[in-house]
Amino acid sequence: MVKRKVDIIISCFNEEDNIFPFYNEAKKYLKDKKYNYNFYFIDDGSTDNTYNEIVKLKNKVKNSELKVSCISFIHNFGHESAMCAGLENSKADYLIFIDVDLQNPPSKIKDIMEKFEAGADCVLLRRVEYKTASFFKKFTSKSYYWFSKYILRNKNARDVSDFFAIDKSLAKKVSKNYKTTLRFIRSFVQREAKNIMFVDYKNGARHSGVSRYNYVKLTKLALISELSRSKFLRDWYKVTKDNPIYKIDKRKSFYR
Repeated sequence: MVKRKVDIIISCFNEEDNIFPFYNEAKKYLKDKKYNYNFYFIDDGSTDNTYNEIVKLKNKVKNSELKVSCISFIHNFGHESAMCAGLENSKADYLIFIDVDLQNPPSKIKDIMEKFEAGADCVLLRRVEYKTASFFKKFTSKSYYWFSKYILRNKNARDVSDFFAIDKSLAKKVSKNYKTTLRFIRSFVQREAKNIMFVDYKNGARHSGVSRYNYVKLTKLALISELSRSKFLRDWYKVTKDNPIYKIDKRKSFYR
């Protein structure tokens, strides 16, 4: 039986203290013999030791069935660009997008793969508990989702984040149809998916470091999520040579 490949796409910006803890936690749940798993780190222009930690991990697992790959940007382009790089450059049958700080539990990977086996082309992880969020953050989040759904008529799923998974065919479709710098990938995959399934999870605490999403950035993200629904605006912010989504440092990138 030919094993299908799964890329676990992990965006990183100054996450040097989370690389090995994430790997050590995730590998506990990657013992399914039907798949070949690849930790696909996207180093989003980190200025700390993140890249070196990824290389150390690659060398550590070189004789293991688990693989480690990396895309390294020439500078910081942002989380959406990092996810886009993984989506566009992956050669896997399935792509799982997950944060490296362990707020998204790797234990759910097994559940994700079961949904693919059941026929899903997109698996959304639905947050049912968010212990680390303040009352104000929970309130503003629920208010935004209410406004988006009932006033702006946005049909996207609620209480989902950038913890999601798609199959190869959906990845190709999104890459082809959304050549724009006005990006909100979790919205694009929902728009193009044919069979969405859900996995519920409880959000954990960061293993190390602090969240870089302050209220200004969250407000900007919410605005982009709505504006990116407009094809006119997406075409206005079309990708060009002078306006790329990201730029890869090829000397520091490798794929296994």
